[in-house]
Amino acid sequence: MPSGFQQDSNQLQAEMYRATITMSNTTYYPTADGDDNGGVTPNASDSFTTLPTTLVLGKARARGNMRFRNIVNRLTGFGDCQIRDITITEANGSAQATSLSFTVAYDRPGFIPVTGTAIDGSTAITTTAIALKNAIAQGIRDTTSAVVRVYDPTNGDTQQTIAVTATGATAAQTYGTVAVTIIDESTLFD
Repeated sequence: MPSGFQQDSNQLQAEMYRATITMSNTTYYPTADGDDNGGVTPNASDSFTTLPTTLVLGKARARGNMRFRNIVNRLTGFGDCQIRDITITEANGSAQATSLSFTVAYDRPGFIPVTGTAIDGSTAITTTAIALKNAIAQGIRDTTSAVVRVYDPTNGDTQQTIAVTATGATAAQTYGTVAVTIIDESTLFD
């Protein structure tokens, strides 16, 4: 080993993962009015030229944004990470997203626990990719409420208490709509 070189668990060994959530199944990701609609989206109403056309659609947009925040909270719970290269399929402020992909990068992925069973009840968490997939699925299913900005076509932007519940999918179905793959890895050789 070269002089001055020491490998330990705090050494940066960055890894990047590509996550995709497929939301085209309206049974799993309902579009009807309710606390389970809205899918997952990083976009707020004002991200679009065409704003939500009804208060119900404005609330759905806020719920999708809250689910994305739940996912970010789950992923950052493992440690500092970066979320980048977001790609989303949604037509306008009234349309629910049908697909969301993003890259998540960790400088110290070795600290992410790879033990236990995923929320589908049968998959063992044995890799970082499976741990991230599980965390994303849990974020989608998290029940939360918050006072958030909601676009109402009659009154413009308003502040409302919005509740988010699990979507129309079971835990196993939600887990099945998420895919995570490693896209870049730095390794050290002995």
